[in-house]
This record gives sequence, C-alpha cells and structure tokens, in this order.
Amino acid sequence: MTALATIVLHLDLTPESQRALQRAIHLSLLSGATIIAVNVVNRHVVTQLARTGAKSLAEIEIELEENGWRYLYAAEEEAKNAGARIVVLQETGYPEEVIPRIAAEKHADLVIVAYGQRARSDITAIRSAEQIFEHAPCDVLVVK
Repeated sequence: MTALATIVLHLDLTPESQRALQRAIHLSLLSGATIIAVNVVNRHVVTQLARTGAKSLAEIEIELEENGWRYLYAAEEEAKNAGARIVVLQETGYPEEVIPRIAAEKHADLVIVAYGQRARSDITAIRSAEQIFEHAPCDVLVVK
C-alpha cells in the first residue's frame, strides 16, 4: 500500500460510523492524510421517512441536513483535537453515487465506510454498500 494522502470517510449517525471516524483519525495521524468527511442526506431515507410519517419531504430533508451538519461539526472538532486534518462536506443524493464520485474528484487513496447491523438487514443499505465497494476508485475499508 502506498502512503495515504486523502481519506474519504462516509459519516452517518450510526455507532459504527463513530468507529469509522476513530479509524480515520488513527490512519490520518499515522500517515498525515487529510480526512474528507462526507455526510449524505440520503434520498432513500428521506423517501422512506416521508411515507411513514406526517412530515413532508422538504421538512425531513431539512431535519436530516441539520442533524448531519451537527454530526459533521462534532467529527471535525474531534479530529482537530486529536491533531488530524479534516474537511467536512454534505451532499444530498444517494451514498452509492456520492461517495465514489467524491473519492474520484478528491483523488482519494482510501474510502472508509461503516457497515453496521442496520446495513446488514436493510436491502437498500446492502445495495448501497455494495455499490460503494464496487465503484470506489480506490481501496475501501469497512468498519463494523
């Protein structure tokens, strides 16, 4: 493996994602790589929540954006306090499209994704993870 310069980290609100953040920080400190932490306001999730709740698509999307930014800012603070370099991004779309695209645009050396219990039991999450693994332009580290 060559030296790491850029790590793309897919962050969401799962406990496994917190472990993925810890792994990214550790690798960043070892290699000097910059972490690009990405939260995707997942259109699959927005649609599912709108079907089952009383909120509109727009209300759900805004709520997920706000929660995502809070999580990104907390991750940014944690990484900086540890001495790691980090950039935070948020996009709306599908993780299986957004994460590989950002990895390609940023010439990432590694993509880190969390793959937790929800991902193993939700067919949409399984397909999304498989697509990230398949289309990422670099190695992918899966954190359970």
